[in-house]
Amino acid sequence: MKKVLSILFIVALALSLTASLAKAGGGDAASDYPKRPVQVIVAYKAGGGTDVGARILCSVAEKILGQPLVIVNKPGADGELGYTELCMADPDGYTIGFINLPTFVSLPLQRNTRYKKEDVEPILNHVYDPGVIVVRADSQWNTIEEFIQYAKDHPGEITISNNGTGASNHIGAAHFATLAGIKVTHVPFGGSADMLAALRGGHVNATVAKISEVASLAKSGELRILASYTEERLDGFEDVPTLKEKGYDVLFGSARGLVAPKGTPKEIISKLHDVFKKAIESPEHMEKAKNANLPIKYMGPEELREYMEREEKYLKEVVPTLDLN
Repeated sequence: MKKVLSILFIVALALSLTASLAKAGGGDAASDYPKRPVQVIVAYKAGGGTDVGARILCSVAEKILGQPLVIVNKPGADGELGYTELCMADPDGYTIGFINLPTFVSLPLQRNTRYKKEDVEPILNHVYDPGVIVVRADSQWNTIEEFIQYAKDHPGEITISNNGTGASNHIGAAHFATLAGIKVTHVPFGGSADMLAALRGGHVNATVAKISEVASLAKSGELRILASYTEERLDGFEDVPTLKEKGYDVLFGSARGLVAPKGTPKEIISKLHDVFKKAIESPEHMEKAKNANLPIKYMGPEELREYMEREEKYLKEVVPTLDLN
């Protein structure tokens, strides 16, 4: 009997030591992280604003991280497919992803999604991309006043493309239309690339986009920006008025943040934050971002979490008053 008790004691001691080492080794595992490539989910098609920014940042960050950052595009359902895969991934640091705000927060408020905003751990914010109202350069509307007057004279006739039902551009367009007292027809697409293709091809009359997505097309003379959703006029587009100066008190843009699945160890979150922050601040990244017209706005984990809370409040209090049809 004593022999049996001795064996049981040894087994119990071994299990206890194993558990203690595993617990204590969490920090060691994080210090060794990553040991293989890290998957970075982008919930939209390649070529859109989120994808371009993600690829630019990751191309710099992976040199600091020491492992490849592999962009995986998972478009569909206005971003819901990619967001769901990101939130349901193993919280081991080997799957992270970019979220667009307010879209990431708005989708669970509009329908039954398989994820909620609490299912992610914020790492940092990369971009804050202000919204603009855009038409083709050969459009009949040269000013935002002409655009509004036509919409008032022809209710519902103007079509405005967006990057998905309930997505950021859709909300921005609807908020402007509500304040301007006009009726327009919103046309959703699966992402910014398709949304802009519809405008460039003449299939819709206008679009609400982010400045990074249309700056080069505006500078080349293909598109015309009628107004911006900003406090002050945009750098490089000083001739474009803000909606606010025209009497429409609406500010709108899209934040693009990097997050990990809920439960990812804090040590890994901290390491990823430090790596990506260093990458954001590097001269190489800043030059690439400038060339791509990406408006950089760093926010740390807590600031990004607070921003998500504010976006949710806006969506709950303001968006229900808007006509999103």
